[in-house]
Amino acid sequence: MDAVKILLVEDDRIIASLVKKYLDIRGYAVNHAEDGVEGMKEYDKADYDLIIMDVMMPHKDGYTLAEEIRAKDPYIPILFMSSNNLPKDKIKAFRIGADDYVTKPVNVEELLLRIEVILKRQKSEPKVEVGTEDDPHEIKIGNYILDFPYQKLAIGDDTRKLTTREAELLRFLHRHRNSLIKREYILQEVWGDDDYYKGRSLDVFMSRLRKYLKDDSTIEILNVHGIGFKFLVQD
Repeated sequence: MDAVKILLVEDDRIIASLVKKYLDIRGYAVNHAEDGVEGMKEYDKADYDLIIMDVMMPHKDGYTLAEEIRAKDPYIPILFMSSNNLPKDKIKAFRIGADDYVTKPVNVEELLLRIEVILKRQKSEPKVEVGTEDDPHEIKIGNYILDFPYQKLAIGDDTRKLTTREAELLRFLHRHRNSLIKREYILQEVWGDDDYYKGRSLDVFMSRLRKYLKDDSTIEILNVHGIGFKFLVQD
């Protein structure tokens, strides 16, 4: 069985050496890049199973790198490892599409456990081929058309480019339309777990989708206080 391939993007050589050492011991195949530009080059060279990256790096920061990678691959797990521990920093990371966020100084055992959880979840998620009957290329939502692979939402001649997370959330809501969806279930299925920061991020994304869908009165996103949401569509 091939080793899990991890790309580690970290400009602090001491931290990178420590993390890489422990990952190597656990049997992971790790490539190290020292900044965001080098990280993008390394990402383009091989198929990775997981990316671990710092936020504050020279030449290209981790947020920018994550956005560029997410544009190419909506599903590859991304774990941020940063000394930025303010809520706004974590929320920004999850908005971009991070699967997890750990703060420095890094507890290596905790990091390894988080990696195992991410990889286990990734392995267990069913892969649906886009463009099939189970997951059509274009999804009709009221008067809107969601082109999921290209992350575009259109109504008439007006087309809006969505982020990866926005497209994933909208598709998920449409699949569960006209039913009460618990917050925890949305977070588990779309974000991967239901911690506090991802919960804050969910509220932001729901507000965005309400604005994007405001031109169709047959669509409504209801907040059921303390429970979750209802995505109402008059078919």
